[in-house]
Amino acid sequence: MSFASQGRLSAIRAAAGGKIDRRFLMAARCGIYMVLGFTMSCARILENGAPLGMAMVACSGPGISGVFALAGAALGYLVSGGVEWGIRYIASAVLIYTISFVFHELSIYKQKFFMPAAAGAVMALTGFLGSFYIPEREIPLFAELFLETALAFGGTFFFKEALSQPGSTENAELLHSISCVIMVSSALMAFSRIEFFGVVSLGRFIALLFVMCSALKGGMFTGAAVGTVLGLAMDICHMGTPFYTMSYALCGLLSGAFGKHGRLIFLLSFILSGALSVVCAWNTNVYISALFEVFCASVVFMLLPSSFLNHIGLAFQSMERGKGETGLRRFVAGRVKNLSEAYGDLFEILRKNIEEPYNDENIARVFDRAADEVCVGCKNKNLCWNADYVDTLSAMNDATKAMIENGSLRATDLPGFFREKCIGLPAFVAAVNGELRGLSYRRQLRVRLSESRSVAWGQYSDMAQVLGNVAEELGSINGSDPLAERRLLRYMRALEIDGEAAVYRDSGGRMHAIIESGSLAPILKDKDYLEKLSSVVGVRLCRPYADKEGESRMTLLEAEPLAVSVGIAALKKKGEKVSGDKGSYFKTDAGVLCVLLSDGMGCGDEAAKDSTQVVSILEKFLRSGVDPAVAMKILNSVMLLRGPDTWGFATVDLMCVDLFSGETCFYKYGAAPSYVKNGKNIRRIKGETLAAGLTDGEGIAPDIVRMRLKPGCTAVIASDGVIADSDDGWLKDILAEDYDDMKSLARKVIKAAENCYGTEDDMTVLTVRVEERQ
Repeated sequence: MSFASQGRLSAIRAAAGGKIDRRFLMAARCGIYMVLGFTMSCARILENGAPLGMAMVACSGPGISGVFALAGAALGYLVSGGVEWGIRYIASAVLIYTISFVFHELSIYKQKFFMPAAAGAVMALTGFLGSFYIPEREIPLFAELFLETALAFGGTFFFKEALSQPGSTENAELLHSISCVIMVSSALMAFSRIEFFGVVSLGRFIALLFVMCSALKGGMFTGAAVGTVLGLAMDICHMGTPFYTMSYALCGLLSGAFGKHGRLIFLLSFILSGALSVVCAWNTNVYISALFEVFCASVVFMLLPSSFLNHIGLAFQSMERGKGETGLRRFVAGRVKNLSEAYGDLFEILRKNIEEPYNDENIARVFDRAADEVCVGCKNKNLCWNADYVDTLSAMNDATKAMIENGSLRATDLPGFFREKCIGLPAFVAAVNGELRGLSYRRQLRVRLSESRSVAWGQYSDMAQVLGNVAEELGSINGSDPLAERRLLRYMRALEIDGEAAVYRDSGGRMHAIIESGSLAPILKDKDYLEKLSSVVGVRLCRPYADKEGESRMTLLEAEPLAVSVGIAALKKKGEKVSGDKGSYFKTDAGVLCVLLSDGMGCGDEAAKDSTQVVSILEKFLRSGVDPAVAMKILNSVMLLRGPDTWGFATVDLMCVDLFSGETCFYKYGAAPSYVKNGKNIRRIKGETLAAGLTDGEGIAPDIVRMRLKPGCTAVIASDGVIADSDDGWLKDILAEDYDDMKSLARKVIKAAENCYGTEDDMTVLTVRVEERQ
């Protein structure tokens, strides 16, 4: 609902194609302000006060609109109360218009509360001066002055908001709607003095229609709020008990609960609520007229067309969040999916080109090229290659098999008749061997290029899979959790924290909550703040980044039902300063524990450099949400593409445990066996693929073993220096014992391995135990 006259006139102009005369628009605007000034001046508070006409003049400004508002207010005061009574309010209106005219060019005039404060001060001053000749009344003078001053201040502020265009923010829109309701309430105070047959008040009749519309279209809480405001306005102007406040609020609340059950049931509940409110106030006063007003309003409301109610009810709809964020997320998901498909198609085109059979040089070309080099200057060339061409060709064919088997041509491989006839045999044999070596080199180069291209182009397939997973997560049904978000914001407001909150679920369904504010001290000072926040959103929460975040931001994640303890022990090779093994573990935002172990080629600094790079690259991929198998394939491709001077390889052992379900995957590139203890059973997990950097061909995936770990399960991941051969009985004997401390278990395994094999290689052990979260 908007009473912004400038906006309405603009709409009229747009509807008429912009052809309306500006003088007509100005006349219409002036007429609106004059009518509003007249109406507000006729509104009464406590039967004899009328500050709202002056408030209307104060909010109209110093221009022509203010002049007409002043004229309308002065006319209303004279018509509704006479000269003797109205002269005080007319003087107030003239004085506030003068203040507006004098100060309108100063910066202080543009302050939001300047004119409301000026209107309140003028009303208080004129009220105090007029109190000297006002006779004694039931209400104390200071109470009446205070009420008139407050209404002058509030009326000026809210009337100006109602007559202005609504802002672009949600709070500005809400303030504009509230201001419109207050302005309507003030106008109905004037109409409440008009009664039909001394029973039905026109103002209360219209007020009931507004309450009905707000309850039907806005719901029970909107109906109760609008009913409270309109009822309070009716009570103020009649100086009675707050019956109408109670009655209208009760009717709006109870009938709003039946707004979705049809208009007839809604009106029946409204009438019964009105009757209930009359019965509740029976001992104080009998408000029989209120029943007639409810009945008449119900009859008229029943006859109103639905299109009209929909138009009016638009103003009473609550401001709800739309699905713009979800739409944007799905739009981006579609873009990423298309990009993924493009990479996939590109990979297929390149793969087909690579796989097309290459028509390599015929071995006969070796003899042809040698003849072009040696025989071209020989005096017997015509005899050998023209007259006796068939014999020469037969000799070459007979020598081909032996040449291929030996890798070179010897003179004895040629038939005797050819050796006797050829006068340049040594040169011819040397030329054939040179061409044969060239052919071999070219073939090797083509194979190397084909392998490198296959590996490089295979990354298009990996990239397509990565982008496909991202698109799938963006387009998943999970997203924002508006209910939990509203609960969290309500909790923040209760602690007087002014900030923002975002609650959403990732593709796996895990809840993420982010709170941002200037200060989170009211939350953090409570040692049980995590338990309280968990009860607010209905999910157990944990705070994973407490050490990295300041007091202005807090990230909360849904706590996993499973917990893990991890132990690491390592031992360098005898005589080396650093270990070539690198072990690490971390937990992703999706609640997956990743345990990594890499063993670089050889020992010392170079091996340590390779293993450290492997662990670092994989950790970044895994933390970004890339599928582990895809991440390891990309790593293998990178290591295959390294130059001959930096060539190397590294074993990779990766264990991923979903702490929500216990689902566990082992990924291995040339890694030593791992062991899992489940109750009394001990399982050996072994892979077959080579280390990363040795696996030839594109798309070679690591060995993958899947299982489910239950609370109480223990896993051991070790480098090949710990498990050097198939004799692992000693390790199984250790696992057969019960260990609660994973660090002690890791140290014991290292010590036992040292006793078995010595320190001829780097040794690293990671132990993992799964437990239920306490």
